[in-house]
Amino acid sequence: MSLIVIVLAVVIFLAVGKKIKHSDIFLSILFFMLCIYYGSSNDFFDFFFGLFVLIVLFAVSSFVIFFEFKENRSFRNLLISVLLIIFAPVAGYSSSKFYPYSKFYQWALFNPDLFIEAKGEEGFLQEIDAWGFAGMDSSLMLASSQDYNLTVPNDLELWKAKNGIVCDIARVYKVYPKLYTIFPYTNEECYKKSDLNK
Repeated sequence: MSLIVIVLAVVIFLAVGKKIKHSDIFLSILFFMLCIYYGSSNDFFDFFFGLFVLIVLFAVSSFVIFFEFKENRSFRNLLISVLLIIFAPVAGYSSSKFYPYSKFYQWALFNPDLFIEAKGEEGFLQEIDAWGFAGMDSSLMLASSQDYNLTVPNDLELWKAKNGIVCDIARVYKVYPKLYTIFPYTNEECYKKSDLNK
């Protein structure tokens, strides 16, 4: 689905690009927006095909910027387009840092009952997103702690021991008071020992 959005954006440009007065700026904005989308997405198909789409769009944008400047000699358009192209990868990288937070708020919006349960429960643990392919899948988990700050390594280990959490955790982000998103290592199941008896 995500790949369809990217392809559709390129097709729209090809269909109406000649009618747009400043196609160099339009393409630069499109490249900027797709970099943000690529950075914030953990969809496997986006990762696999998105880089190719971005490289092609970068090449096309660069050609159009050069051609438009040669035709119109507009330094304003050149400056805007070049700045958008330069800062697009930075914006994409920055958007990837917001992923643990945006997924949490999406999950909380559509799961209000579980959100209330998670806020009040010690050791709540649930997967809220997953991506990848067989053998290399990754997940984002929501975890709660009333007594420990999970961003502190010693507290994290105490929390895991107290709640019987049986996975190694690569990264932790505090997303709400007493709620955290955690990334277990790739292809590692994360669950409570008590869940095995359910």
